[in-house]
Amino acid sequence: MRAGWKRSAPLVGLAALGLIGLAGGVGAQPVSWWGGHGAMMGGDWVRHRYTMMSGVPAPYDTYRNPLPKDQAVIRHGAAVYAANCATCHGDRGHGDGPAAANLNPRPADLAWISAMPMGRWDPFMYWTIAEGGARLDTAMPSFKTSLSKNDIWSVIAYVQSELPQDWRHETSARGGRRGCCLQ
Repeated sequence: MRAGWKRSAPLVGLAALGLIGLAGGVGAQPVSWWGGHGAMMGGDWVRHRYTMMSGVPAPYDTYRNPLPKDQAVIRHGAAVYAANCATCHGDRGHGDGPAAANLNPRPADLAWISAMPMGRWDPFMYWTIAEGGARLDTAMPSFKTSLSKNDIWSVIAYVQSELPQDWRHETSARGGRRGCCLQ
């Protein structure tokens, strides 16, 4: 049995139902019915599913951002994002940075996920950035030793404050919703 098969078996079932199409076969990035490659079925789907089944691991499950979401914090978060996150997640958070094409699963679409309840949840966001994707077999690096806690919280403030606005603006400019769950 191929290594990617067990992980992709539910996707094959969804493809059979016509809810998604698999581009490139087993283990490939799915194309969701709401558009795009990997929007909620890439790296962020793996983490989302893990969190729904197991919760955010301790000690992260009680974390709350201690920083105010003021312009100074958001500007600092934008600078930290540009230096550490944009290479994979892209300048506007769509998982389309220059390194993204070589990653499987693709980086999360942070603009989309930041507009969802999960992306607004501080414990989920801090755990994601601090621990990275090793536990989930994604290429997301751990930042807990390379970024300070304030840098991580600043990035979270930036992602939660700025990227959902960007996502909503782009979606309305295209004349419709890109996701299935936003009002």
